[in-house]
Amino acid sequence: MLQVLYSGGTRELELSGTRRGLLMLGQMLRGKAGSCDLSENRHPFPYERPLSEITFREDPERDTASIVAEDQTLRIRGGREALDLLADNIEDFASEADASDHCHVDFPTYDYIAPESDPLVIAFMR
Repeated sequence: MLQVLYSGGTRELELSGTRRGLLMLGQMLRGKAGSCDLSENRHPFPYERPLSEITFREDPERDTASIVAEDQTLRIRGGREALDLLADNIEDFASEADASDHCHVDFPTYDYIAPESDPLVIAFMR
């Protein structure tokens, strides 16, 4: 189970899920392309709105991973190495973090994230 919440003012995204859901997303990102539907959240506070889908695809022309909210979709695309690093971070968080923890995955903190990316917070579903 996964959800993504979005704040237009700050462009910040919160990707949250169960441990199992986050681990499954990490594995999916290791593929060439794919998508998954997200759980609906009728009360996304403090964010403005929920997104309904994650799509991703490998782009061999890129060295970084782009993470951008467009309409109701979280779009992730990037080179294989960058997508694998993102998958590693998601899986490590899901495996090792405490239920109250969160982590920020953004540029310039992580050099494999493209500068145009929206700031991303990974957390466990509340």
